[in-house]
Amino acid sequence: MKSAFLFSILFLAQLGFSGFSALDGGTMTTKFKVGGNCNMCKKRIETAAKIDGVISAEWDKETHILSVSFDEKVVKPRQIHQAIVAVGHDTELLRADDAVYDKLHECCHYDRLH
Repeated sequence: MKSAFLFSILFLAQLGFSGFSALDGGTMTTKFKVGGNCNMCKKRIETAAKIDGVISAEWDKETHILSVSFDEKVVKPRQIHQAIVAVGHDTELLRADDAVYDKLHECCHYDRLH
């Protein structure tokens, strides 16, 4: 009975932290979807994501998933999302301004997420 209860608690805790995992100290990693199409998008997304406190950012062109390692004491995930939408790429959390999206190169006009 105790083991079933403990398993349930651990399972629920894992659900609460899905998308985030601790690396060491204040370093965390998160993954989320970012709209884009090509290698120009990849460069733009990864560069935009590397704000102060971000250790690494890697966007997969096939899955559209951005994996970001960051210092949670310096930067919050929402700030990373904001930096990415500022350069014209929707994230699963935020939509880029239409005027910024429209200025992207034609091949970078991905299917909008929102």
